[in-house]
Amino acid sequence: MVNFELIEFLIGNHQELTSVPLSGQLRDVFALFLIDQNTQLGAKYAKMHYQEFLKDLLEINELAPNSSHFRDESFVSVDDERVEFIDLCALKILYDVCKQDSRKFKRTLKGPRGQQRQSQQDLSVLDRLIAALSYDSSKVCPELPSRHRLLQRLEETLAQKPASVQLGKERAHMTVPQSEFIPICKSEKHAHILSTSVNTSNNRIISIQWSKISKFENENNEFNHCLQTHIHYVPNVNAHTERSLGDCSYLDTCHKLNTCRYVHYLQYIPEFLKEKIAEETKLVNKRINQQKRIPFYTLGNCCADISKSLLPPQWIRCDVRKFDFSCLGKFSAVIADPAWNIHMNLPYGTCNDIELLGLPMEQLQDEGILFLWVTGRAIDLGKESLEKWGYRVVNEISWIKTNQLGRTIVTGRTGHWLNHSKEHLLVGLKGNPQWLNKQIDSDVIVSTTRETSRKPDELYGMIERLVGRHARKLEIFGRDHNKRSGWVTIGNQVTGTCIRELEVKKRYDNFITS
Repeated sequence: MVNFELIEFLIGNHQELTSVPLSGQLRDVFALFLIDQNTQLGAKYAKMHYQEFLKDLLEINELAPNSSHFRDESFVSVDDERVEFIDLCALKILYDVCKQDSRKFKRTLKGPRGQQRQSQQDLSVLDRLIAALSYDSSKVCPELPSRHRLLQRLEETLAQKPASVQLGKERAHMTVPQSEFIPICKSEKHAHILSTSVNTSNNRIISIQWSKISKFENENNEFNHCLQTHIHYVPNVNAHTERSLGDCSYLDTCHKLNTCRYVHYLQYIPEFLKEKIAEETKLVNKRINQQKRIPFYTLGNCCADISKSLLPPQWIRCDVRKFDFSCLGKFSAVIADPAWNIHMNLPYGTCNDIELLGLPMEQLQDEGILFLWVTGRAIDLGKESLEKWGYRVVNEISWIKTNQLGRTIVTGRTGHWLNHSKEHLLVGLKGNPQWLNKQIDSDVIVSTTRETSRKPDELYGMIERLVGRHARKLEIFGRDHNKRSGWVTIGNQVTGTCIRELEVKKRYDNFITS
């Protein structure tokens, strides 16, 4: 007797059974069939064994050469304990022919059982494998895969990255412009030679005594070449400097550079080297632009990327707390760097927590991604804010702060219990944006510090790779140095207002006049 339940199961799950994570493994197919049928038909298959399952599968294949409707071939190709191929069309015809020949199996997919079966089909194969983990298979059949094995298969499947991830990385590598880079000399001997040969004024190198350097050239032939190809940092020793204290952690960003007793450094880069590196980088980026082609549509990437230029920077000077966000429209990505009150003297105004929580951030996106800078004490508050605005926290990026020598900044300037050497960036996701380019960048940014509260520029490239260069992007609480092509910047520290999108300008003018 033909096992009609098995035929229905093969028809309804033909694609999932032969693809990852099952990959046609017969014992896994048997496990899912048993769970699927026990859910629908009670204990009918509770005592079915693996050998009976194989027998039913072979009986289905034996019908092919004995039927006038099919040629001499199998419905289900089985090889080395694996289902290699399922002939869906042939199985459907077989099911219809056998159904007409037997009243016992005259039934349709309608009714209560059909509804249950449909609900099972709506579940993905991963969901059904997860359900199998909670199913006590040892009481049904000892030949079923163990929970440990199913869990291992799940972990292997989840660890596999889709092809879109690799393609996204390759596209970013071939299309993202390069930045200028000059290697740094780490030789203490070279630094000592320069320190005895430079003339400084107002913490700057104004000239070099080449006669002194020439004396060392005979002793060290590689020094002159290194001087022409690397950045060199020269100790800046003043009257108030105490060498025994060691290096200042902040170095060039020290707030008390003229009085700090720690050792600081001056940077020396030959002018011709700057021009050379700038010209080489320009040529590389020109070649990258020439290699671009009009691509097929890909996630987060405009299909007209080759021919469509970025919109020039836009900015609005305003008090964010009183601004009507609906004027701006919708965005794919939003950065917010609130002026959290960290109970320190800062060169800018701060907002209290209630004001920040009251911002109508939910108006800016129907679906998309939001990046929220938070301080150490405001991490939990930032997560609450994201949830209030309709986001779920999906990740956190750490900015590791370094000084001009590439060393981690460790001072007692921030942090009540431990020295703070990093800043936190919460990543919130709204809706289910399938168009994001995932897993291209990491969740750590290592970058030097600059002005107070200025964040690393690497974040912009990360976001543009994530949502696409031509997607609409917004930065809140921005300043003049945050203005960038393809971005809208708002805040009370930008200079003036410049809006290039006509619809946004119209809504903004109505807001101002109202």
